Amino acid sequence: MKLKDSLEKLANWWNGKEKRPVVSVSIFNDKNFLNQNHLWPDENSYPDFSKIVDAQIENTGKLEYPGVSYPALPHQWASRGTPMVMCAYLGSRVTFGDNTVWYEKFIDDWEKTKIEFDVDNYWVQISRLLMEEQLKKIDRDMLIWMPDLGDALTCFSMMRGVENLMFDIIEMPELILEKIDEFVDAWINAHSFFYSIYSKKLSGDATWLLWAPGKTYACQSDFSTMISPAMFEKFVVYELEKIKDYLDYIAWHLDGPDEIKHLDILLSLPYVKTIQVTPGAGRPPCASELWIPNIGKILEKGKNVILYAGNEEQFETLIKHFPSGRVYISCGGIDPEIEEHRNFLKRLEPYL
Repeated sequence: MKLKDSLEKLANWWNGKEKRPVVSVSIFNDKNFLNQNHLWPDENSYPDFSKIVDAQIENTGKLEYPGVSYPALPHQWASRGTPMVMCAYLGSRVTFGDNTVWYEKFIDDWEKTKIEFDVDNYWVQISRLLMEEQLKKIDRDMLIWMPDLGDALTCFSMMRGVENLMFDIIEMPELILEKIDEFVDAWINAHSFFYSIYSKKLSGDATWLLWAPGKTYACQSDFSTMISPAMFEKFVVYELEKIKDYLDYIAWHLDGPDEIKHLDILLSLPYVKTIQVTPGAGRPPCASELWIPNIGKILEKGKNVILYAGNEEQFETLIKHFPSGRVYISCGGIDPEIEEHRNFLKRLEPYL
């Protein structure tokens, strides 16, 4: 399926116009993906953006993209993920790991800390240069990701320290709400800055999770596993209410069983259009007794849902229970050299 066809189908899915589940899957032509870390060895070196983007493009060519899948260049610093990158944009010192980046805490006193987006911040400019190089080199059948900006509480937990933030939200909740106000203003300014670059060449908006026909983000709060539903409503929903009029298509990244306690609140928010069910490593899959009733609740509320099937059996279970056009099922990567994978792909063909 060509990119324009995939995006048309995804636009229909977002807007409730599909008649049956949409499916994404990737087929490996070559599993030897290029690692770009030697082109950007550490946080103190300057990246070779041209060679990094060339390697990203070469990596996309090692896969086929049937169904609603599409090739996209990630917003990574070499081969390192950049989750909660607002921490870097707001002043955290960055340290490179092998697969991700880390942010050092720097907030000692909230009263002396102003949360604001500075377009001249070094890491903002690094992201800008990467994005501009990607846009220069991609063809019309390829997308790029927006940076993974993150959410207020999770970023605060990195910039302030988890234990400190836990005390803060109990002892000075009104001040933390003020800082969330500042964070949302900075977040919107950051997204607007990158969106103004992205939209010069591409339509819609693509997060690490999924493309949408308007401004989108996979909203989340890893920190929320440590707080009660009442605190979730006080702080996290407060943030969502501030951002809802800026974004056109909000997805919620429900990260594992520990976030199920917040599901009812999320389902009550009309602007949350889809829930991504992420089972978590070593936890029961989407096609399990844990998740099936919760997936049913999501669909009953008229929301879309993003699910994962790791094999043919899981796919059959999900399709049997949820034949709705509001369902998106990601089936991961298929290795044609493995018979079980070939059989799985054959079962998927009617949906591709």
